[in-house]
Amino acid sequence: MTETFPTEKSILSIEGIKKYILSEYDLEENCKCLFYRPGLNDTYKIEESEKLFYLRIYNSKWRTKHDVESEIILIKHLSANGLDVASPVENKNNQFIMEINAPEGIRYAVLFKSALGRCVDKLDEKQSLNYGKMVSSIHESSDKLDKLNRFNLDMNHLLEQPLSNIKPFFKNREADFNYLRTTANSLSSKIFELIAQSELDYGICHGDFHHGNVFFDEEDNISVFDFDCFGYSWRAYDLSVFLWSCVPPYNWKEEDNRKRMQLWESFLDGYSSLKPISKDEIKAAFVFVAIRHIWFLGLQTIKTDTKGQEWLNDNYFDYAIKFIKKWIETYKVLD
Repeated sequence: MTETFPTEKSILSIEGIKKYILSEYDLEENCKCLFYRPGLNDTYKIEESEKLFYLRIYNSKWRTKHDVESEIILIKHLSANGLDVASPVENKNNQFIMEINAPEGIRYAVLFKSALGRCVDKLDEKQSLNYGKMVSSIHESSDKLDKLNRFNLDMNHLLEQPLSNIKPFFKNREADFNYLRTTANSLSSKIFELIAQSELDYGICHGDFHHGNVFFDEEDNISVFDFDCFGYSWRAYDLSVFLWSCVPPYNWKEEDNRKRMQLWESFLDGYSSLKPISKDEIKAAFVFVAIRHIWFLGLQTIKTDTKGQEWLNDNYFDYAIKFIKKWIETYKVLD
């Protein structure tokens, strides 16, 4: 064949990144570029003598240019309002987005300043308190923005699309898929039941507020990055992602559950110190944890074209279903 072979996702070379992308920014000529992390988007770490940046290369099938533009508008707005977020960097032509003509199609590149501080594996109560304050501040500040051209984190996005992605992997696990389908319907109904009782706060959500996307400085002040999953949703969903991630999800000992609730209470104290939260929103957050895990399972299954399928085995799916069942049972989510 003479035409270019179809490509799902290319890995852009360091040499090409330096020559065609980094040269367009006011960076040190001898800055160091490392391929830092592959994924739905690829991340390159850019090191100068005294500064650190991260270059994100969006997957051609993952986000539209409008999606990326809206992400930049949101981050710039939050930064202008005094929130510590990893901000995008303009190139020499005063542009935030660069287009790359990759073999699989157009990919977008954005250079971000590094968030300040460090990643923390295990949160404490003070960090959780500050975490809640930051989430509340982002919600409050983003309410001042005009409507952005961005998708909704609705039940179609959080449940229907993930279930469609999951289904081919459950050909030999029909009972388990039926459980996920039935449970998704029940979880969705529960959320709308809570909405009917008490209007849940709705607006811009970070969408992926697990503690891998925040850094803490020496005094436990928080900075936030990776707004790639942001969209419009019930704010209880954003809160649920913290709850989902604050203690390893497969730890169900009494001590682990107690620790999870301690961190959750601190988080809520921080959030409610700036923005009120109702009892129904707290109930909804517990429901959204199970919804989040179905979304997450669907996300993992769409990575197979670039990451392979070997790791998506019965053990993986067993753990995922166990988590959903255990969460619903332990916290009486559907009662």
